[in-house]
Amino acid sequence: MNIGQLVGERMRVEEPTIVQSMGMMPLIAMNHVNEISPLLLLDEALEKGFAHITEAGEEGHVPFLLLRNKGTMPILILDGEELVGGKQNRVVNTTILAPPGCELTIPVACMEQGRWHLKSAAFGSGEAIFRARSRAQQKAGVTETLQRHCSFSGNQHMVWDEVRCSLAQTDAASPTADFREARRSVSDRIEAYVNSVKPLAEQIGAVFYSPQGVIGCELLATADLFARAFAKIIRSFAFEVLEQPAMAEDGAEAPRIWLQKVMSAPVVTRPSPGAGEDLRIASRDVIGSGLIWHNQLLHLSCFPQNQPASDTGHENRSTRQTASARKKRMQTS
Repeated sequence: MNIGQLVGERMRVEEPTIVQSMGMMPLIAMNHVNEISPLLLLDEALEKGFAHITEAGEEGHVPFLLLRNKGTMPILILDGEELVGGKQNRVVNTTILAPPGCELTIPVACMEQGRWHLKSAAFGSGEAIFRARSRAQQKAGVTETLQRHCSFSGNQHMVWDEVRCSLAQTDAASPTADFREARRSVSDRIEAYVNSVKPLAEQIGAVFYSPQGVIGCELLATADLFARAFAKIIRSFAFEVLEQPAMAEDGAEAPRIWLQKVMSAPVVTRPSPGAGEDLRIASRDVIGSGLIWHNQLLHLSCFPQNQPASDTGHENRSTRQTASARKKRMQTS
């Protein structure tokens, strides 16, 4: 099975939208897209008081948080969701769908290494998704841990490395090594993209790229879901283009070629921590994950295995590390 078989003929590729240093190649839903049951995104559920997220026990446990869905609709939590509060800020390791009335232990990573004391009993939404290149690294770590240990816990040291790179890149000071300080230091520039890039009618996803190449892609089951998550998605990808030159109008060939590699990449599925099936891609060209629910692709996020060099000061590390490097990281995590 591959992504193309899951998606079938349900979408078409539209001409790209270009804003400053970021290109967005829209993926448009065809007329016969199946509808899905109503669900809430995590930030919506938190705002309405239906979602309640706390540390997993009184002492807390870095790789896990406890989620209670007190509402009547499923809650969709995207991989890379930033959660603020508790004993330290966290980032969600994989996309999870929490059924109504459930209590789930969700796998997370720390993105605030220097704090382990209670700031608030419950977590709030960070209203953003982890930056794209860091999500690629995080996804590679989780995928490898799944292959080795059937665990969604991932590689914590890799995430901390990513946080340190972001703080250095943005010249942000944080006594607790909090990734959110890096985001805050460039928030005005990121929000300029949020305010300038808008989804098209019936858009269910996009491939994002910069003058240096493809950054990644995001796909949701319906145009409504994509539009509701759009600001968070843009914040993730815009982080990667802040120091890039203006985008040329004719740079869409590489994203189209890479999207075909995404569509043809074989997938592996396994039970998700919540409802549905977790989906993984780890091909020569693509690292990705997603969620299948009721035999439909609910969410997919993918990134190039080898990220292009960056002028932003972010360290150029391939997600395809040597076996010895991966083993060393796993032993220290």
